[in-house]
Amino acid sequence: MVRLSNFAQLQVLIFLQEFKQLFQEKKFYPVPRQVNQKALETLGVNRRIQKEEILSLTLEDYCSGPDCDRDHPGQIWVFGKVISGQEVYIKLKIAETGSEKIAKCISFHPAERQLCYPHKNPK
Repeated sequence: MVRLSNFAQLQVLIFLQEFKQLFQEKKFYPVPRQVNQKALETLGVNRRIQKEEILSLTLEDYCSGPDCDRDHPGQIWVFGKVISGQEVYIKLKIAETGSEKIAKCISFHPAERQLCYPHKNPK
């Protein structure tokens, strides 16, 4: 298992803190992709539960990032959680729109392959 360095852990924690702060300030935008909409239905999850799951993300849920967003400027971060018995792939980004930042959820759907959690404590 690959463990994160203290610096990498700190980067994840800073990202989560900033993302959650923007979220709390109502600067949250779930990207309305069809795969995300269908996943909410499949998982039996509504928007409120989706938001709660995102707000509860921790260092242990971290999978990868920051990686360059191939479609738009900025960096993306990947997290995973088990929701309704399924591993869910969650891709997040802090995007800049002019002089303002927003928290974006780009992906929220069942994982297509098993995710790696470099800082999850073995059970």
